[in-house]
Amino acid sequence: MSQAASPKKKGPRRRGPRRSKRINETSLQPSHEPQAPCPKRTRTTSPLPPPSAVSLPPPRQPLPPHRLILAPMVGGSELAFRLLARRHGAQLCYTPMIRSEEFAVPLLERHADDCPLVAHFSGNDPQTLLDAARQAERCRGVVAVDLNLGCPQRAARSGRFGAFLCDAADRALLLRIVSTLSRSLCVPLFCKIRLLDEIDETLAFAQQLQDAGCALLAVHGRYRGSPMRRRDGPAHLDQVALIKQRLSVPVVTNGNVRSGAELVDSLLLTGADGAMTAEGALDDPAIFGRAAAEAAQRKRKLRKRIDALGEGGGGAGGADPTAAKRSTLLKSVDPTAAKKSAKRLKRLKRELAALPKLPKVAAAAGSSTSGGGLPTRPQLALEYLALCEKHGVLSGGPSDVPCARFHVRRICRDALAETRLLPRLEAASSLAQLGAIVRACVAHAEGGVVALEDAEAIEALGWRAECERRNRDKRKEFEARMARKARREGKPDDTYFRAGRVPPTDLQVAQLRAMPEQERMGWWSARFGQHCLAFHATGTCVRSESEHGCAFLHAPPTAAAVAEARERAAVEVQTAVEKAVKQARAEASLAVEEERAAEAARAAQLAAELAKVAEATALAAEAEAEAWSRAASPAELPPAGGSAGENGPPAAAHPP
Repeated sequence: MSQAASPKKKGPRRRGPRRSKRINETSLQPSHEPQAPCPKRTRTTSPLPPPSAVSLPPPRQPLPPHRLILAPMVGGSELAFRLLARRHGAQLCYTPMIRSEEFAVPLLERHADDCPLVAHFSGNDPQTLLDAARQAERCRGVVAVDLNLGCPQRAARSGRFGAFLCDAADRALLLRIVSTLSRSLCVPLFCKIRLLDEIDETLAFAQQLQDAGCALLAVHGRYRGSPMRRRDGPAHLDQVALIKQRLSVPVVTNGNVRSGAELVDSLLLTGADGAMTAEGALDDPAIFGRAAAEAAQRKRKLRKRIDALGEGGGGAGGADPTAAKRSTLLKSVDPTAAKKSAKRLKRLKRELAALPKLPKVAAAAGSSTSGGGLPTRPQLALEYLALCEKHGVLSGGPSDVPCARFHVRRICRDALAETRLLPRLEAASSLAQLGAIVRACVAHAEGGVVALEDAEAIEALGWRAECERRNRDKRKEFEARMARKARREGKPDDTYFRAGRVPPTDLQVAQLRAMPEQERMGWWSARFGQHCLAFHATGTCVRSESEHGCAFLHAPPTAAAVAEARERAAVEVQTAVEKAVKQARAEASLAVEEERAAEAARAAQLAAELAKVAEATALAAEAEAEAWSRAASPAELPPAGGSAGENGPPAAAHPP
């Protein structure tokens, strides 16, 4: 009883405020106080009371490390690439964008080493997003859910998500989505945005997201732009710095990061809590390790300069005694120089304190890093291909080879240009061929010799690609020549290479091979004149494999069933075309008849009008003649012997 009573005597003044602080910080440690409400300490996916009743969001997992982040990339941040970035310093990785209405658990490529992971969703329906986020938070390795508010692509415009959900007209819907997710999930809710047109609008928008429950805000320092122009020059990191000063939640900067040095500079300029990169990581997946090495090197240089001025900069050995004596002597001899030295020392200490603290990257198992150094880019490409062969791409993602080719082309861009192996890379059709090309780049960088099997694979690959290029050029020359001939004759351009373009079937190829050689040419030219006879008759075309090239088509034969279906479709199309032509002609003839009838009606109307005019003219002439006849009648003449007037001439005698 005494043991139970003693804490009650000590606790109320000293430990009471500390206990309330733990509740306000939503600690994950369970509390044994019976007065504390249960929903604030237990994980639950049911929505909490409205914000007016509860001032804090539900307890959730703490924020993961977010200093060095791999950005979400559609078709770029798949499992193998995320594992490679983690090997070389990435603390946090995002999945590619997942549409909330299409989400299924297999879309999350999960692996024991792929942690912590942020599930990156897009959408505009609160309930659909909540259902998808609840499924994602139960997956292994997922420590947060991110809402895509920065995608500027046309798909985002038509689907009303991403950056096109941030307009003022949709602001109430967006804030309701953020509030619903933040108060219903056990994991934190992140948001990724772009800059709005005005900095005041951006600051107000960021504040609204924080008030709605956003636990971490990633800011891409570029404007949304138009759908056809997603980028607008360098990122505006000064605006990211203003957002960081305004908010109390962590802010992550994104943009203007193409190297490790630029990553350190972006953290210095913005004061952000972390840096996110996409393009820089695609070109150099070890950019995070290089940034940590750059920060460590800058710290060493600053400490060395501080020690040289006579004071310890935090190094292991402290200040240099000789430098300290020199500083003391300088104060006594030249006080002005001593003041300048003191100012310089303060500035160096400020720079040292401002340098970001980045984690030291250790060489992971399977990494090509030797002796603690940083790997070359071809070595990184080899690591990536090894991860692709081991883990592949899970269901729902792109196929291995196109995705791997994209990453190898970005990582080894300079080496491929120097070795002129880019055409070979584009023609590669397997991970083994990609590996042979990358090993050749590694050997070239190290000044060595390419292994024999790699050289043979690259040579065969390059020879095949060169033959295909020559054949394509030869075909283009032939079609251009035939088009010019048709134009000279007043015919359509495709007159001479339109017939015989359909490839033969496997049964027709078998029929060709069973024919005597003297009959093959005529039979083939009448049916498949655009295709190479030698290729189908013997399986190889000597001319296509020579330096001259072959202008004929080398398409493989199609199955007979496919050909029959194609012929039936062609007949149906021809029938439909003929029917349409007949109908068009009938409509045209009907239109001609209607036009002729309309012309006849117009002619009759004109004749009637002319008849009316003629009748009116005749009536007018008759009236005029009648008027003249009345004027010339005897009743109107003067009497005989009379005069026409007092001064007028004498009137002529009227004839009897």
